Amino acid sequence: MVSVSNTTIRVNSAVFPGVRLEPEVFSDLGKPGKREAYFNTKQYLRVFPESAKSENTRKPKKTKKLLSQRLNSRYQSRTRLSRLYSELGNQKKSARVNKCSSFFNVLTCGEHIQKRVASFRCNNRLCPDCASRRGNRLFFEYEPIINAYLSENPDLSVLHLVLTQAQKQGETVKQSHKRLRASIKRLVDRKFWKDSFAGSLNSYEFTISTRTFADGAIHYHGHLLVFCKLKSSQRDKDWLSKFRAVWLAVSKGENKNLRVVPVTNLQKGLAEILTYVIKPLDIQKLSAVNLFEVEELHKHKMFATTGDFHKFVKAYRKAEKEAQKEAEIQPTIERETLKAGDTCPDCEKPLYELQMPIKQLIIFAQDIERQRKE
Repeated sequence: MVSVSNTTIRVNSAVFPGVRLEPEVFSDLGKPGKREAYFNTKQYLRVFPESAKSENTRKPKKTKKLLSQRLNSRYQSRTRLSRLYSELGNQKKSARVNKCSSFFNVLTCGEHIQKRVASFRCNNRLCPDCASRRGNRLFFEYEPIINAYLSENPDLSVLHLVLTQAQKQGETVKQSHKRLRASIKRLVDRKFWKDSFAGSLNSYEFTISTRTFADGAIHYHGHLLVFCKLKSSQRDKDWLSKFRAVWLAVSKGENKNLRVVPVTNLQKGLAEILTYVIKPLDIQKLSAVNLFEVEELHKHKMFATTGDFHKFVKAYRKAEKEAQKEAEIQPTIERETLKAGDTCPDCEKPLYELQMPIKQLIIFAQDIERQRKE
């Protein structure tokens, strides 16, 4: 039942005091489907925000995983990846992945873990630990280059461009990879691209999807950090429509979906692009057949630069090598290094080293996290 007065609205015995509805709105509430439609409107959500349905509210941000959770997740992924290699008969890779990050040298004060160094790395593209290290290396390499490029070209704006490729049933991962790269190469050669962008930093992501095919096919996305010549006012709906038409044309009528997102924080934007370069597949969804196809991409580039930015990167690296040669120094990355005997930066207690296997490290991290909660 729905009833109304000057001070109270009753809907299905729920009382909402102090609000009045317009007569025509109230009359619609009794009709089938109208009541539910009204409860999804901005007027209702503004009046009764605490009653909003979960789908009408923003999804809460994902909380950052604790160290023990990250270590355990990576351990489970490596274990499954090792088992899949064993199923394919590749015992050498299975043993390397299984040995990777299985034993650590840990620098701790007993209340904080400041450093953990694995005794062995497999450097496998799908290994979550090695992928993280590879991403950090690329970030430290390209961040100063991009900053220098934008300093020389202050009129450029940075965008995150997502190019989606339609799946083809029966297509292998290698074939899909070549098809997407060929489409992007044709796109970069188009006049529309050259008029809009000065260059880009390209990465490729492959994920397992069951939306199109029931067997869990792998499909590709292109993620590009592009340096745009146009102002925000010039990137209107007409420009975006033309962009979609060009992408559809260069992909031979197969791909039409693209997304353009302004990058306001360069560090986060670069980190996100590099995440797609090194982000492993969801190993828990990976099958032996999927892994066999991914292995065909061995020595295939998953990262590239284009246009004027590509020329700048080459010149920057050449100048950097010449400067290092003149100074007779080796390239280094400046980072704060801690060692046993130093004071912990978090609690000022002395640091000491421990050697432990991965399972013991997970338990050690859980104990520290439990102490902090108490």
